[in-house]
Amino acid sequence: MTTPEVSHGRGGAGNINPDDTQYVDGSIVRQGDVGTHGDGAYSTGRGGAANIADKDTPSVTRADKDFVPAEAVRPSMEGDFHTGRGGAANVAHTPETQGQDGAPAAKPPNQGLADKLKHKIFGVFKK
Repeated sequence: MTTPEVSHGRGGAGNINPDDTQYVDGSIVRQGDVGTHGDGAYSTGRGGAANIADKDTPSVTRADKDFVPAEAVRPSMEGDFHTGRGGAANVAHTPETQGQDGAPAAKPPNQGLADKLKHKIFGVFKK
């Protein structure tokens, strides 16, 4: 018989390991209707409205939708970037723009005002 795998920590494949520990529950058993405390909605998880539920109340779909106008969307100048807490699912890969020869095109430099002024002032001496 193989040992059961258990998850330790917050999540991720690195936290799932075989565990042959014999756990003792001290004769604690769950009583009553599973999924409710009997007094209406209760909180599950870390918090927030999405974690308030009651087994006997059917969930409803949201009527509102997030709308981002096209003018508000701009491509990232940073290339690949990481969001969230960690893990491969939180890495956003930006599509590579390709030049005429099929090779990735050079990304434009991210210049601030000081860089632009420096090139404007000292650029005349390079001619």
